[in-house]
Amino acid sequence: MSDERDEQNKKEDTKESSPEQSSATDGSSSDRLGTTQKAVCQQIIKSVWTHEPWLFFKVVVKSNEEMGDYIALHGLVPQNEFPLHLRYKIPENEIWIRENVYTDPERRKSILAHEYAELDLMISHAISYKEAHEHAEFFEHLFYHD
Repeated sequence: MSDERDEQNKKEDTKESSPEQSSATDGSSSDRLGTTQKAVCQQIIKSVWTHEPWLFFKVVVKSNEEMGDYIALHGLVPQNEFPLHLRYKIPENEIWIRENVYTDPERRKSILAHEYAELDLMISHAISYKEAHEHAEFFEHLFYHD
């Protein structure tokens, strides 16, 4: 009888320990889930940089009314930097430039150099938009302004 009780106690212990095992399994699955979530986040971040430096960007001339106060914009500018009417409208491979800027050859050259420098820094060196913008302004003033 004592052997039977011992076996029953072992079975009960096994049943009691199985929730602990499942919680340990849940913990590992949550670890795996966390890893999966991290991997997804890393994938999303990597997917932002879809263009390589040797790919060309299309320059699109837009009306002064559509661009508003903005001289030029490109698709890699963070969406919160855009005015509301332009958010999620500029493709990643395009640079939009205001019509009156495009018609002036010197100003167009200066502004497009700024945009290309900004894009190159963001893509090739993984620099944030704000940092790339500051560097591009420096290059623009260094090479194109007196």
